[in-house]
Amino acid sequence: MITAQQVKELRDRTGISMMDCKDALSEANGDIEKAIEILRKKSIIKAEKKSSREANEGAIVAGGSSSNYFLIEVNTETDFAANDQEFKKFLTELKEFCERNKLNDLEDLQKKFNDKTLEIIQKIGENIKISYFEKITSDNDSVYIYVHSDNKLASLVHLEKKDDELGKDIAMQVSANAPLAIYPEEIDQQILDKEKEIALATIENEKKPDEIKEKIVMGKLKKFKDENSLTEQAFIKNPDSKIKDLLSDNKVLGFLRKKVGE
Repeated sequence: MITAQQVKELRDRTGISMMDCKDALSEANGDIEKAIEILRKKSIIKAEKKSSREANEGAIVAGGSSSNYFLIEVNTETDFAANDQEFKKFLTELKEFCERNKLNDLEDLQKKFNDKTLEIIQKIGENIKISYFEKITSDNDSVYIYVHSDNKLASLVHLEKKDDELGKDIAMQVSANAPLAIYPEEIDQQILDKEKEIALATIENEKKPDEIKEKIVMGKLKKFKDENSLTEQAFIKNPDSKIKDLLSDNKVLGFLRKKVGE
């Protein structure tokens, strides 16, 4: 006969549901070690089935050490699962793993952390997916991290020179204003062509000379570039200053920004 104590012990050791634990113990004739082996085999099958389901909620993990900094997006099916304590523990383990190991790209991370991912899928009962991994390398540890309070938005900013206060401010700026590039001239030309097309369409029926229309379109494009290049953006803490004013003799070498679902 399978006792409640045996079921509890197996659940404590595996995190699997009470019913699954009871079934595994029955199949193993009360042998807890054999029941764990049975659960592991079944869990992988269940987890792989769940891994095909849509996962659009989740959290962003940001961290780094030894000149290697990263952003990771981990998706869940529901916001409820994203706030589960087991899921939060999984995120901590993922962050620590990435800080200890040199990872090449998203595929490399997914492969090396696959067993842990299958485990959390079984515990949570939802599909969990690591969907994004990007990193910045800095020789002088001048990379700064901002993570929003809900853990659904984060950014990294790489400065030429170390400056803790400036780095944190610009990382917050990147998260809040989502620039497309550091400088206006670095914005993708295809994006600018699309903006020009939209601007032309808005004044197509206006009775104005072509040269006036061209000036209007150029003005709209300049405004778009200023609003979407980091150095030209107004500083969120003091809109009278631009980011380029804050930088002084420092320089932004790169940035990353990630929001859940984007």
